[in-house]
Amino acid sequence: MIRKVILVLGILIIGLSAFSLSMENNMIYGESGESVPVASYKKIVVIDPSSVEVFYLLGAQESIAAIGHTAKSPIWPYDKTPGLASVGSITKPSLEKVLSYTPDLVLLNAMISDFGLSLKQHSIKYLIVNADSVEDILDNLEILGVLCAKEKEAITLSQEKKSKLKKIKAEIRKNPLNMKGIFLYSTNPIMAFNSTSLSGQILEVVGVKNIAADLSADKPILSAEYILQQNPDFIIGAMSITSPQQIKDASPLIKSTSAAKKDKIFLIDSSKILRPSPRIVDEIENLYLELKK
Repeated sequence: MIRKVILVLGILIIGLSAFSLSMENNMIYGESGESVPVASYKKIVVIDPSSVEVFYLLGAQESIAAIGHTAKSPIWPYDKTPGLASVGSITKPSLEKVLSYTPDLVLLNAMISDFGLSLKQHSIKYLIVNADSVEDILDNLEILGVLCAKEKEAITLSQEKKSKLKKIKAEIRKNPLNMKGIFLYSTNPIMAFNSTSLSGQILEVVGVKNIAADLSADKPILSAEYILQQNPDFIIGAMSITSPQQIKDASPLIKSTSAAKKDKIFLIDSSKILRPSPRIVDEIENLYLELKK
């Protein structure tokens, strides 16, 4: 059975970016070229929030030995993950705690790729999971399904999400928003997400113009004058921003934008636009419907 799945996945992952998981010659490769044999792993320490969500979506949570916890954005399903064993935070996991679970595989997030070197010294298999696009997210889903023995479920879920995304895009083309807006990372300084970020790509999928799209830095600093000049129809805050008022208070000029006048300044849970989980397809739909109001 697994050979058939590998063949299907081999077709599906053609064209994957360098930042997503890939599979070739019975090996699965992570972001930095690290690899593990294609197999079903039973004791997985998951220090990658998106992979935790995938395991629950696939019904493979029993394969999770422990996770890395997050400081602010909770990990879905919110009523289940708080009870899981922890090896520390997703940015500073404890090597001692990881080793105490004698895992047969560790899944890392891209922020702590160097942690993999410590695992390698202890002969612990690991993969760095990352995705820079919605397509990467769904391709990663299929490969994660192989790792936790949920191949069929993963392919089915991936195809469902891809089909839903296709329908959402068709609806957006039929009823475009004709808006421009921005995702803010912080307000002091005012930092946004450009087009290369996952959140920037979400704006592209939704069919709105990201006023920070063409700026050079991944998280460009914007002046209030620039924002007023671009006059966005909406401003969405995330990460360290705790209230819409915080955005309005960043500069008196913000209050003169169409976003402020139309009361289209609001917050969104950072995990919904920054965490590369398959649930992001649903969040794209929710964002489109919210902006359409």
